[in-house]
Amino acid sequence: MKLLFTDLDGTLLDDEKNISQADMASIQAMIGAGHKFVMTTGRPLTSVKHIAEKYGFLKPGYFLVSFNGGLIYDCGTEQPILTRRIAVDQVKFIMDEAHKRGMHAHTYAGDLVVSEYETEQLKTYCRLMKMDYVVVDDIRNYYGGVNCNDGPINVVVKPPIKVNVITPFEHSSLVDFRAEMRTITAGKLFDVFSKPEMLEFSHMLSNKGAAVRYMADFYHEPIENTIAVGDEENDCPMIEAAGVGVAMANASPAAKAVANYVTEHDNNHSGITEVIEKFVL
Repeated sequence: MKLLFTDLDGTLLDDEKNISQADMASIQAMIGAGHKFVMTTGRPLTSVKHIAEKYGFLKPGYFLVSFNGGLIYDCGTEQPILTRRIAVDQVKFIMDEAHKRGMHAHTYAGDLVVSEYETEQLKTYCRLMKMDYVVVDDIRNYYGGVNCNDGPINVVVKPPIKVNVITPFEHSSLVDFRAEMRTITAGKLFDVFSKPEMLEFSHMLSNKGAAVRYMADFYHEPIENTIAVGDEENDCPMIEAAGVGVAMANASPAAKAVANYVTEHDNNHSGITEVIEKFVL
């Protein structure tokens, strides 16, 4: 049995955020042959489940790795098989430091995006992710179940899985921010760019590479039977961890540098089909 891990944006999804008919046929063929298909993304679970539902992936054989490895979800049982959370105080620190520098920061609670400020970055992000948001006075109170701007919260809110920082400035502003934060967070939080304008902080084991190793161990498969495909920096850990690491033709130089193979076809021309035919089937 092979396990195929694929990133979404810039990899499985074309620039219009769709999966090609050729890729759909190839995915169905590999599932029919008894292999596993794992969508692996920095997106929150709610967002990636929308995609899985749209394409009929909410059934056995399909898995969702969300939050860059912070949560692994079995589409067959409709239950998480792994969740890695971080302390609210760590999230509060990152958010405060980001806000001091004029950057947006948010975290998550179930199906909601949670922030202390209502910014244009927040609105744009939630529109793209198709998620609702809540603005709170202090996330420590929110996660403690106290209140938010709109009154009492009537749900049990579990600790967050990650915090996103989005800059309205040049990419270099986030590079500098990461360097500053690492003087405090090194060895405590994992950080990675999912996009040039977005930096994410999560549990030290919340990365796509750890997800590949966990899934291989979960199914008692040798790591040689895993294939991982991506295009950005946050994909590098899984490209390096997998038995076969693949970078898309449209991938960043960082992803291509650690890959065993670079596809001939990009995300707009069914590059995933090329991977499935070459390494899975």
